Amino acid sequence: MKKTMLLKGVALAILSVSSLSLAAEYKSTPVPTEHVLSAQKEKEIIAAFPMPTGKMLADNCSACHGTLGAEFNEAMPPLAGMKPENFIKLMKDYRENAFPSIVMHDVAYVFTDAEIQAMAEYFAAQEAVEWTQPDFKGAH
Repeated sequence: MKKTMLLKGVALAILSVSSLSLAAEYKSTPVPTEHVLSAQKEKEIIAAFPMPTGKMLADNCSACHGTLGAEFNEAMPPLAGMKPENFIKLMKDYRENAFPSIVMHDVAYVFTDAEIQAMAEYFAAQEAVEWTQPDFKGAH
């Protein structure tokens, strides 16, 4: 028992020293900026590639919120039939981290206002149909 505790202490000490030296190394490393687009180049790229449809954007949500946004009797709320203004407010709040969440900030921050609007319109047009039985317990 004592030997195990001693080994854990040694391992923690090594990790602490390694972490500190790694942090110091990264702190002194300059951040490359050659990959940063100029505002003009960003506008050119955006103009060259049209925005995806609301459905294409909304497909990103299906893993957690169900196909076509219709998921019921699950941990995640359904998006199908949601009022556009509610969806837009929630997504912008998640994006700005005004409504903290483990996952949704990371999901929402990549979408522009126009993309959020497109998804809101898509989900509002979907019928909120329950796809599991109301008494579903997961039994087979």
